Amino acid sequence: MSEVSASEVIAAFDSDSEADIQAKNALISGASFEIWLEPLPASRLRGILRGRVRSLQRRRKPTVGVDECLANLAEKGDQGLLVACVDDRERGGYLFPLYLDPQPLKVVACLGFGSTSEDDSDAGPE
Repeated sequence: MSEVSASEVIAAFDSDSEADIQAKNALISGASFEIWLEPLPASRLRGILRGRVRSLQRRRKPTVGVDECLANLAEKGDQGLLVACVDDRERGGYLFPLYLDPQPLKVVACLGFGSTSEDDSDAGPE
């Protein structure tokens, strides 16, 4: 897999969670997205996300889909997942980290968080 289009990511959603619906609608509306094509273990991604969520909660940032996203990542154990980010903040929406199974391409976890400051601009893998 060398490149993934927005239409491929849109087709990769198969959940009707609130976060998934909002992220998918953001992509359909033309929100920017980026995807990192190097899989990372779901357990590592979950650890990074838990720290990020604590920080967001301390700063009282709005979030959607956190518990479901963390649970879905826990189910994947050490499976390698791709990370994508859909940025709908220009339209007043959320920044959506997406976690995808690479084969076949499928969104397995998603959450959204609001941002009013520049400190949330990097949602990519660490």
